[in-house]
Amino acid sequence: MRFENLLIALDIKDKKRKRALLLCYISESTLNIFETLPETGTEDDYDEACQALNEHFKRRKNTSFEIFKFRKTNQLVDETLDQYHVRLVQKAKYCEFSNLDTEIKAQIELGTNSKQLRRYAFRKPKLTLAELLDYGRTLETVEEDTSGIEQNMNETPMKDIHAIR
Repeated sequence: MRFENLLIALDIKDKKRKRALLLCYISESTLNIFETLPETGTEDDYDEACQALNEHFKRRKNTSFEIFKFRKTNQLVDETLDQYHVRLVQKAKYCEFSNLDTEIKAQIELGTNSKQLRRYAFRKPKLTLAELLDYGRTLETVEEDTSGIEQNMNETPMKDIHAIR
């Protein structure tokens, strides 16, 4: 993608030049791999060169292993619910789930650090992922706000409280 943007920025349209630049900009180890690939096209075939490289480096899927990694994903200590959700979406990419939202919701219920959120989800089984995320964000906001208030209350000197009386 970055290389494509470079070609656009430099206004390079000639396929022979595109291919030459591609082979110039890739790493030496990638160039060595490219030179061993069977079908890379002719010297003016940029698209064929890209396809050969993409095909070689295309991620080989092991759906069972990807699902295993997804199921082992728990919320990290300092991770917000939204950050955890994004991480789950990224991990679910190769799982081939038929209903992504249902699987992510189930994993949040299993892997969240918030007992309150988990209990809420279990009390409301028809809850959607969007509703669960919304409630979780509310819990995080309330926790942030109240901890700030409670911290300020604990820092108020006793003499200031007595001075009011």
